[in-house]
Amino acid sequence: MINSMKKILILAFLLLPTIIQAAGIQVSLSKMDFAVEIGGGVAIKELVVVNPTADVQVFEVYPDEFSEIIKANPTSFTLEAGARKTVMVKVDPTDIKGSSKILRTNFSVLGRPLVESRLQTNTGVKIPILIIIDQETIKTESDNEISAELFYLILIIVAFGSGLVTYLIKHRKKFSRDE
Repeated sequence: MINSMKKILILAFLLLPTIIQAAGIQVSLSKMDFAVEIGGGVAIKELVVVNPTADVQVFEVYPDEFSEIIKANPTSFTLEAGARKTVMVKVDPTDIKGSSKILRTNFSVLGRPLVESRLQTNTGVKIPILIIIDQETIKTESDNEISAELFYLILIIVAFGSGLVTYLIKHRKKFSRDE
């Protein structure tokens, strides 16, 4: 029992560096936000993909949804160990029908070793994408917080109300005697 446990631990420690080294993708953006107008121009973001492993890897990049308006160039490429590649992510709202919209999806970056081995590990990263279409929507999406003027007005009303209630409670006896 103890011998078999030792063998499993030794095997795990031998394979652990290979697994950690094989599992790796680095990307330059943690999220992508686009603000576009219907019928307007194309919005572009640059995404840098890095291969931090010691192996040559094949990468594929694509949007999980809305592939008719979100395009990547290139969509597939090979990177040597430690190399990097810039991917252009474009949002083209010309094909969108209707009014203002907010679209949310993910942009997937998948990597796999070029040479197949006994231990095949594919790695991936999902980058959240937010696309706000039309200027009206942009204003309402960014103004989710209370404006400073409204905040101060609410603060003044609450302060005045609590001061009035405190005054009335303190002087309750005086008002009841006058009646």
